[in-house]
Amino acid sequence: MAQSTVYTFLKEFNAGDIVFREGEKSTCMYEVQKGKVDLYIAYGKPEQKKIAEVGPERFLGEMGMVEGLPRSATAVAATDFTVLAQVTWDVFGLYFKTKPARVVQIMQQMGDRLRVTTKSAMDLKNSVNEAIDKIQEEGTSTAALGILRKGIREMNNTLESNK
Repeated sequence: MAQSTVYTFLKEFNAGDIVFREGEKSTCMYEVQKGKVDLYIAYGKPEQKKIAEVGPERFLGEMGMVEGLPRSATAVAATDFTVLAQVTWDVFGLYFKTKPARVVQIMQQMGDRLRVTTKSAMDLKNSVNEAIDKIQEEGTSTAALGILRKGIREMNNTLESNK
């Protein structure tokens, strides 16, 4: 029986190189072959926030490609000699036939990210509700500010665990 192979384009990046930018059209995803890539929201702005670190055998950019939406973050090579395999729709289609375990891995990774995002949103929602209750009970915002700050810290911790 003939063995089928899936070919992808390999791209090399050095630390600080932009892989893709938030808001750009999503036409492919990438699999990290070597090195690391950091994902940021509001990259290059004062409110810049690192939201994930992606290492070997992990994917990035899959959500935008699958959804057909613009990139939700900016991807920046974190190490010199970062090597990424570019996975287009054609290649992804071949994965279903030749590498079904990779498709499952991509789905699991997307599920992990959704779980982290959902937990983060729920933590923040709970903190906001607790702060509102505190303001209604005490009529002061001091305690509420502490609760909100705690909620933001918890949200940041949740996002940090996504690395």
